Amino acid sequence: MRRWIAAFVSLVILSCAEKGLAQKEKLPVPKEENQLFYLQRDPNSNTVVYSLNLEDGKIDESSPVKTHWIMYEDGGERTGLSFIQRKMAYGVHHEKVADDKFEIRIQAYKKIPVIVKRHKKSDRYAAFAKIGEREIVLNRIFVRIDGGSRFNPNVKYIELSGYDPVSQEQVSHRFSP
Repeated sequence: MRRWIAAFVSLVILSCAEKGLAQKEKLPVPKEENQLFYLQRDPNSNTVVYSLNLEDGKIDESSPVKTHWIMYEDGGERTGLSFIQRKMAYGVHHEKVADDKFEIRIQAYKKIPVIVKRHKKSDRYAAFAKIGEREIVLNRIFVRIDGGSRFNPNVKYIELSGYDPVSQEQVSHRFSP
């Protein structure tokens, strides 16, 4: 009887894990003007987009990255972040580190510096992040949330996805915060 219960529990856990993976892979991929990268998380498909903030074709040094929601759950409506979301979760802190080069950090997890600079091959701005000693062009951040509360979610893992700027190889790195 115990073996049967253990096997059943394992099957349920595996099924839930596969469902979570399938849901993550089915999330929409935004294509916004001047998009640098986007962030998605459980429990729905609503997405935060991080875009280059240009004014007359030049980067706005006072606010180089702008953010907004695409509320896919509400028909794709675009909306700004609330004050609390900007200051405590999805907003960014930025610092100019050189001409046309900025370091940004997402408020909820400031341990990951993202460098916004020109991509040498395309001469367009891109967001670069380090995975170990390897620099990637960041396209997506996915945050797996497993319970907790609205203001204190239980983050199971964070996954950074992008590509190697030299080889163009797709790169993904998952870690627990």
